[in-house]
Amino acid sequence: MKYLTQKNPQPPTLKAQIKIHNPDNAIRPVVNNMNAPSYKISKFLAKKLNGYLNLDYQFNVTDSLTLANDLIKLKIDQNSRMITFDIKDLYVNIPIEETLQITEAYLSKHNNERITQQIIMLIQTILNQNYFSFQNKIYRPEKGVSMGSPISNTIAEIFLQNLEQSYLKQLLDANTIIFYTRYVDDILIIYNTTHITPEIINDQINKIHPNLHFTPTHEQNNTINFLDLLLIRQPTAIDIDIFRKPTTTDTTINFTSNHPTEHKMAAYRHLIHRMLTLPLTTKRRKIEWQKILTIASNNNFPSQLIMKLKAQMQHKAQTNTTKDENKKWATFTYYSSKIRKITNLFKHTNIKIAFQSTNTIQQLTEPRKQDITKNTIKVAYTNCPAKPAIKHT
Repeated sequence: MKYLTQKNPQPPTLKAQIKIHNPDNAIRPVVNNMNAPSYKISKFLAKKLNGYLNLDYQFNVTDSLTLANDLIKLKIDQNSRMITFDIKDLYVNIPIEETLQITEAYLSKHNNERITQQIIMLIQTILNQNYFSFQNKIYRPEKGVSMGSPISNTIAEIFLQNLEQSYLKQLLDANTIIFYTRYVDDILIIYNTTHITPEIINDQINKIHPNLHFTPTHEQNNTINFLDLLLIRQPTAIDIDIFRKPTTTDTTINFTSNHPTEHKMAAYRHLIHRMLTLPLTTKRRKIEWQKILTIASNNNFPSQLIMKLKAQMQHKAQTNTTKDENKKWATFTYYSSKIRKITNLFKHTNIKIAFQSTNTIQQLTEPRKQDITKNTIKVAYTNCPAKPAIKHT
């Protein structure tokens, strides 16, 4: 069990990121749990839980490519409309006790009582470790699951999938809703206006659970965005295009920067792969290719290099290549291109090379970490044993 024990545990740390794409510039709290005492056991249990629970993920979409391929097969008519919902502050509004009861019921279907109770005990222990440090002070949220914990996403899935099976399945079976899918806390619904109105959908979905608030976004000019896709409603089908937020700067690692070529090209591999795999029309694919070339040019990349990368990716997609599972990885710190004199020695071995940089913007601008262990933290338990009051000296 040594690999489940954190050698040098530290309290989870909170950082705030501004949502620059939101008009009100809301703040997204980000908690780093990697050094938390319960992180390793939480990560271990999150992997094991899916096997014990047998969640079906019936209403989930895993990525934009899967969604796009599903939507182009969907038959609609002139009465069809699209609407999306965002679940506001999902993690902090998960009811712990209710979700634990749901989890126990799911576990009991496929496991014996002993395994079920052991897993529930572990989940309770992990969920009670919901605290973080900020500016040398320790805080504990009053409700919800720990943001940044490996198990939080699974706990949220258990809760949401139970709601979907209980309330939404009947609407889909009655053909009131044509299409429903969810990616974490984002929901896409396609409905028929002759059977139901957006007002009724909004009213019904916001009555599903008192802890959850769903914020709707209606289609405009027959279009709506979901994930990184722009969905275009035609008379009998849904067309797909690529969506970029208005705040997108199209800035990548500059070609002249002192970074490994692999890091510089990663963004363009993603952009080209998305362009080649999404079911875009020929016209839209050409427009996207020109957009990629423009982004590359603005970041000082030679167009020939990007064209060569596209040709390589197209060739690789057409050839069936099997992954070598026996490959091992070695990490080198990249200071300059001279490091390749060493890494090139591994070219014809079963060792693959990964680089880590020392000059990212985050590394250069991040303030020095303060040693919060210099402060003595005393935990004084109040009348409620499950909620200690934390004091500082």
